[in-house]
Amino acid sequence: MKKAEKIKKTLKETKGKRKNQVGKVYQIKLQNLSKQDEENLNRLFLEAKWLYNYIVADIKNRLNSTAWKLKEVKIKTPKEIEKREIKTLSSQMRQGIVDRIKHSLKALRKAKEKGLKVGKLQFKSEVRSIPLKQYGITYKISRDRNRVKIQGIKKKFRVLGLHQIPQNTEIANGILVKKSSGYYLYVTCYLPKNEVVEEIRRNRIPKAVGIDLGIKDQLTLSTGEKISWYIPETGRIKKLQKRLLKKQKGSNNYRKIKFLIQKEWEYIQNKRKDTLNKVVSHLKKFCLIAVQDDPIKSWHEGLFGRQVQNTGIGGITARLRNLATLIPVVFVDRYTPTTQTCSKCGNRQKIPLSERVFKCEVCGFELDRDWKSAIEILKEGLRKIKGEGKLLKTLPVDCGEVKPVERATALVEAGSLPLKW
Repeated sequence: MKKAEKIKKTLKETKGKRKNQVGKVYQIKLQNLSKQDEENLNRLFLEAKWLYNYIVADIKNRLNSTAWKLKEVKIKTPKEIEKREIKTLSSQMRQGIVDRIKHSLKALRKAKEKGLKVGKLQFKSEVRSIPLKQYGITYKISRDRNRVKIQGIKKKFRVLGLHQIPQNTEIANGILVKKSSGYYLYVTCYLPKNEVVEEIRRNRIPKAVGIDLGIKDQLTLSTGEKISWYIPETGRIKKLQKRLLKKQKGSNNYRKIKFLIQKEWEYIQNKRKDTLNKVVSHLKKFCLIAVQDDPIKSWHEGLFGRQVQNTGIGGITARLRNLATLIPVVFVDRYTPTTQTCSKCGNRQKIPLSERVFKCEVCGFELDRDWKSAIEILKEGLRKIKGEGKLLKTLPVDCGEVKPVERATALVEAGSLPLKW
């Protein structure tokens, strides 16, 4: 009982401490790996797959309080069912895998309650990530020697990227990840919230901004900027996929080409992530962000599914939701008629998608439809927080006066052109 009370007390203290901290994940790469090192790491991921599939095969009987204590499992081979011993995977890693199965079952249950069609957990052909629950036990970091020690493996690995982690940070759990380009350690750190906010405020400009999401121009800001990017599949992927079709499934050549395809996909995903990082870094400079909560997922099902996929625009709204804990971000309802409303007189009229310039039938006001929509989104965002009585609380002290967004239309008369990236 004393141990249980001590754990509860520690968890309560940690929750209270986390309220004044900001979580951040740093990526560290394991370097200078020998063949023996790769074999040891591959063994970890292989045992993780065996344990996961063994429990999933009979969840009712095998998913219990002692599931993490399993040291021997049965696996199905093409010939027969064989017993395999779990040697490298530590007890805490096994606990993490068991918790992962429980979380997956919980997510399936929630989806079923919403009325969605769900099946059961499927077997994994390959496990690519292993949770490391506790810093100092499942993994350790030696800053002075630039090394990382992973539980279950004797050798300390040399790593690249350890300098990213600040000295005043609190290191928490991690994840060991296997990619086609190598092995990575994702370290979760907690930084003091006041320091992170202060760093953002130093580069902040006293201006609010509205964001309109689109297909041709991914982001149109109420300031007149248009931000566009497009990162399609490379020609190399298409060639490799054609070669893969000609190989026998399960052969060595099949696995080699599949590995090359995975490596190429990783390269493309890294480019998309880098673009999103740069865009979000630019948006963080504004003292208030207003964005319409568009159903990006439904855009994939339309005619522009490929364009949406190749830009990864859905990641913008997800990143802004995470950013809302540090700077004011307002989400405007998706059904707000921002495209149909005139920014000058407030007249509402229908405008087809083919018309890229809005022209008011009442006052004759004329402006690019996306730009005008961004202005309306900012108006609605300011109206929303003002109506909720949160304007003074939401806007930072150093934000300055939020000027009426109608003044942005003066840029058109001045002859300013939107900026393209």
